[in-house]
Amino acid sequence: MRNIKIGIIGSGGMARHHAERFSSIETAEVVAIASRNEQTGNQLATEHAATFISDWKQLIKRDDIDGVIICTHNNSHGEIAITALQTDKHAFVEYPLANDVNEGEEALHLAKTRHRVLRVSHPEVVSNTHAALKQKIGELSELLLTSFVRLTPGRGARPEILFNLPVSGTPAHFFIYHIYPIVDLFGEAAWVEGAACYEGLTDSGQYNRFVNTVTIEFKRGGIGQWSWAGGIAINASEQHERYVLTEGTLSNDGSGWQCSTLTEVTELTIPKTPQPTLQELWLLEIQNATQHAPCLVDAEVALSAIRISLASAQSIRENRRIEL
Repeated sequence: MRNIKIGIIGSGGMARHHAERFSSIETAEVVAIASRNEQTGNQLATEHAATFISDWKQLIKRDDIDGVIICTHNNSHGEIAITALQTDKHAFVEYPLANDVNEGEEALHLAKTRHRVLRVSHPEVVSNTHAALKQKIGELSELLLTSFVRLTPGRGARPEILFNLPVSGTPAHFFIYHIYPIVDLFGEAAWVEGAACYEGLTDSGQYNRFVNTVTIEFKRGGIGQWSWAGGIAINASEQHERYVLTEGTLSNDGSGWQCSTLTEVTELTIPKTPQPTLQELWLLEIQNATQHAPCLVDAEVALSAIRISLASAQSIRENRRIEL
């Protein structure tokens, strides 16, 4: 089979990461880079013997491209994914899938009807730890509560676009990778409530410090809670996770997962099963799509995750619970 030819949209850190990964795979060929930043785009294209294009729409129109990697700001992911799928390109999207639920739904619909591969960069599908959690959860009966807390210090530089509501969305949205694995484990939300405080918020939507919380009820039962605080007075980042089920509790304070029951506390056993990279998996899915309709289960979870993050933003704006 001929090499799968790839176009990358974006020229920042993630675009460079993907260019290096795909260039190292024999079955892939990076043929074009599109970026509004001519300097970094040209440099990345030169490093990979690819063509530089300033307009991403022109890259998508090329006949010699099979799949598109989308590494732009969050607020353009949905539009670019839809355009790529409309022209029968396979799409690999950096999370989040989109900044608008309708865009996410349209992208998934196009992938289904056109038999194109749509993969969002959530790594759980190739994670042995996530697989072990899923298996253990199945042994611990019904969910009561999930609890996630992330605290981040205020010192140090951060990308200008990160604490920027119009570009990156609320913290719950740019921290979508904390929501996705829990949705994959426990299913969709029935309702969502959100709250947020921003310090130093400007008319342009930028801020210096934040607290953001999200609470949901899962359709299958149980409550989910996420809390993020960033730019705060703390020496180092902290992250705490709990999955409370009727027959035991799984917890991780940063040193690994443990399972606690009424009688014992044990370390979660993580298998060492060889796994492909996300890039290798996407290429394999494209190869298989010539004979079988692509599996879009992970893309559906990515859509369910942004339904939560975007509903939490709506809840904050309207000061009410959002039913899904």
